[in-house]
Amino acid sequence: MLAASTLCMAICACNVLPVGGLPAGSTSGADSPAGGAVPGSTPSVGATALEQLSLERLNRARLRPAAEAAANGIAIDEGIPGQIDASPKPAVALNAQLNQSARGHSQDMLARNYFEHDTPEGVSPFTRMNNAGYIFITAGENLAWRGTTGFLDEPSTAEAQHVDLFVDSTIPGRGHRKTMLNAAFREVGISVIRGRFTENGTVFDSLMQTQDFGTVPNSPTFVLGVVYTDHNGNGRYDFNEGVPGAAVTLGDVVKNTNAGGGYSFAISQPGAYTIKFPGNKSQALDVAAGNANIKVDLVSGSTIVVNLGLGDLN
Repeated sequence: MLAASTLCMAICACNVLPVGGLPAGSTSGADSPAGGAVPGSTPSVGATALEQLSLERLNRARLRPAAEAAANGIAIDEGIPGQIDASPKPAVALNAQLNQSARGHSQDMLARNYFEHDTPEGVSPFTRMNNAGYIFITAGENLAWRGTTGFLDEPSTAEAQHVDLFVDSTIPGRGHRKTMLNAAFREVGISVIRGRFTENGTVFDSLMQTQDFGTVPNSPTFVLGVVYTDHNGNGRYDFNEGVPGAAVTLGDVVKNTNAGGGYSFAISQPGAYTIKFPGNKSQALDVAAGNANIKVDLVSGSTIVVNLGLGDLN
């Protein structure tokens, strides 16, 4: 007789440091600026297919928060009346330094079997981000883990973690949802790592996810997105639909998409740009100083979608 498997999950009450919380001073560790950059092909900020999936779900929630809430059976400000509105929030771009901070923390929590924002030595998320070279004017962090004593379906588990963080029903103040929809954030690092985690004496096959959010002083505008093939025809990005290694061009810079099909450019100079995708697909962009980030996706090699169909947010 087979024993029934046990499922377990947790999300950790999020930390957010408001704008001006720490002295500013460095530059972003994101992709090279498109304005004035040296021509040539360079890789995009790295992400696994699971991490790109988590980024796509995060940015879907940011750009279409009302629809995300409705899909999960809640009002956008459920539990915190009037504290979140349904207006679109610009997508966030992956940052290599924040990825480093997030990945190190996910690995450490699995290796030493704890689930907290601060390490056992008391190192905070904000110190970890600084140690990775990311000097911010505002920052935040979300954590989630799910595990099972049975079969762990990685994509379904990552999807469930997104819902855990967005619905946030176990956390008074709904801090995870507020962090996900914080319009002040422009960049994020995401780490989704599989490993063994022990809870109350039971060992779970688990996914540990860390999301580190931030914004640097005088932040550039990020043009970001994903190249994917909608294999199942459901009109959204799903696991393993990303096209890795696709060449995306903005100005004189060529980026090769990461393992999940994602890319990003940092625009340091305002102006008119054209983003070019494989198959001679292109999209004109007009970027002014201080503009919101712009998400531009190429779907199934033929359709360009800007900000998940919302168009310009500025």
